[in-house]
Amino acid sequence: MPSPTNISNITPPRVDLIDPRTGLISREWYRFFLNLFQLTGSGQNTTSLTDLQLGPPAPQQEDLTSVIVDVSGLEKQPSQESALDQIAELEKQINGLLSAPVPTPQVLQLVYGTFYSTANQLDGSNTTAYPVVYDTTAYSKNVTLENRTAVFTASIGPASTTMTVTAITSGPIYPGMVITGTGVTAGTYIVSQLTGTDGSTGTYQVSASQTVASTTITGTCKSKIKAEIAGVYNVQFSIQFVNTDNNIHDTDVWMRKNGVNVPDSNSQFSVPNRHGGVDGHLIGALNLFIDLAANEYIELMWATTNTSTTIQYIAAQTGPVRPATPSVIVTVDLVSKPTLQGISA
Repeated sequence: MPSPTNISNITPPRVDLIDPRTGLISREWYRFFLNLFQLTGSGQNTTSLTDLQLGPPAPQQEDLTSVIVDVSGLEKQPSQESALDQIAELEKQINGLLSAPVPTPQVLQLVYGTFYSTANQLDGSNTTAYPVVYDTTAYSKNVTLENRTAVFTASIGPASTTMTVTAITSGPIYPGMVITGTGVTAGTYIVSQLTGTDGSTGTYQVSASQTVASTTITGTCKSKIKAEIAGVYNVQFSIQFVNTDNNIHDTDVWMRKNGVNVPDSNSQFSVPNRHGGVDGHLIGALNLFIDLAANEYIELMWATTNTSTTIQYIAAQTGPVRPATPSVIVTVDLVSKPTLQGISA
């Protein structure tokens, strides 16, 4: 009699393995696997399905004397209920894998910024701190450059450098801000505050003498570098100082975080005097580490002992040909652990 080809006596179902109505394994396939599971010893039988199909090999004469029938194991075979429990558990695991959520792809989130200025930066007062400002963004990824802006009502003059602020719309007013408004001379900036509460109403000295009737004036300076992601940042700067005086003068540079001076962040540079008919020059360079929360900002501040020392932009030169010298270059990058951010498929 030929060996059977389907020892389960059940034709494999011609249906989908997963029931599209329920999202679970179909009833037909469930019964088919259960039948196979029971016929092969409910997981206890080490004989393969092929062995069962082909039948045992013919016994040799010398083996017959050593055959021992052990029926004790039959009592240990799992019950049908136990087998059903095992199948149910397997089905649960399979369905769990099929319904597991697809993980969100992750990408390394880069954080850096480079900013510089192509303009001269003047102080105007050796008793006032000025923000270092920028006009160009070279690179920016989650680090951005922002304006300080103040809007106020004021008049200038007559025929003087005194600006009288009578009302603040938004602010505060900051030394170094370039001001614009009806009748205001182009390029005028705030030198210092003369009277009143810091950044509010009172009188201010501006850089150009003029007469302006009371009007709405806007002051801006692009000095804020904002971090969009929390972490520890390395801030590196280089500032091109120039001294037109015959004496050496000192200049200080320090950092502010959210408008407040950062302790122990100041550096002092002695800028060489004018010599041999040539102005004295010095690059003030340094790097600082700062811990920032998301959307906090920093500013570089500077002050000098003499107004003949300023921050200078030098245009491209020849003999030999060489590129322009920005008045300020600042680079900011995240140095704490990398950040992973999910992206949509």
